Amino acid sequence: MIVLNYNGRRYLDACLESLLAQELEGGFEVLLVDNASADGSAAHVRRNFPSVCVIESPANLGFAGGNNLGIERARGEHLVLLNNDTRVRSGWLRALAEAAEVASDVGAVTSKLVFMARPATIQNAGSLVLTDGSGGDRGTGEADRGQYDSQEEVFAACGCATLLTRRMLDDVGLLDSTFFVYYEDTDLSWRMRLRGWRVVYEPAAVVEHVHAGTSGEWSPFFTFHVDRNRLFMILKNAPAGFMLRTFCGYGLLAGKGVVRAIGRHLRRHPQPFSASDDATPASRARIHVRVAGSVIAHLPEMLRKRWRIRRGRKVADAEIMRRLYPRRLWNER
Repeated sequence: MIVLNYNGRRYLDACLESLLAQELEGGFEVLLVDNASADGSAAHVRRNFPSVCVIESPANLGFAGGNNLGIERARGEHLVLLNNDTRVRSGWLRALAEAAEVASDVGAVTSKLVFMARPATIQNAGSLVLTDGSGGDRGTGEADRGQYDSQEEVFAACGCATLLTRRMLDDVGLLDSTFFVYYEDTDLSWRMRLRGWRVVYEPAAVVEHVHAGTSGEWSPFFTFHVDRNRLFMILKNAPAGFMLRTFCGYGLLAGKGVVRAIGRHLRRHPQPFSASDDATPASRARIHVRVAGSVIAHLPEMLRKRWRIRRGRKVADAEIMRRLYPRRLWNER
């Protein structure tokens, strides 16, 4: 069990108390990977949760690198990733472990996530990839009326609370540390699918989640990594035609978005905007420029990874593309 933490001391008591109350035949180990927090998280856990093994990273390795550090230190055949801003419900761990053994080709089992502040509302019932290459949370914002109470295959696992099998990781590899944070779980799921592994959604494994408790949803940090890493994922895994359409679509969308934002700003505020204001069109334009620059800088690395992934695939692209969720239907939600 790997709990990743970065300056999340305020969340840790609820998270670890619910986690240590879980029951599993044969027991389980809990590792807290601390990503160079400055809020005393590591000392707090050592003092109050002595059964938890604390691994302190000398630097913030992000979600991908931090979890990889934990995976490399963990001993089990089932590796469970859990965000610090969560509280797991009774029976969560047993449900994940049992679902992982339903078939030999199960590579990951993903939880039912509900919002911590609105526990009767779905946040994620498995992750989607849309037909424009974007990611999505299945069921997000819907009242939990039991419509997602069946164990079933989904496109991708949400790394917030998911089980990964050691046998799958040995075959596919770890999370891509270049992503740092966001989309690394969907990227891993796509790589799994290309190698013939399946992702199973387990509704009995319920987790309450603050959501974006560390980074802040739609902050410049969040937006940059989401936009860039989506392109990284497509570049690594998708067939050539889909990859080109996604990149062209992102370029057109980014350009139109900046133009519209500038127009709205000028209509509301005739005076020049401040370049230091994160809410300004200038800030949005800078994020798009940073995304483009980072993709270009990492292009040789991503093309090398693409060559290895595509060369080793066992499943036809048509099978993967068949599972994408139509963007039109997503918009209509």
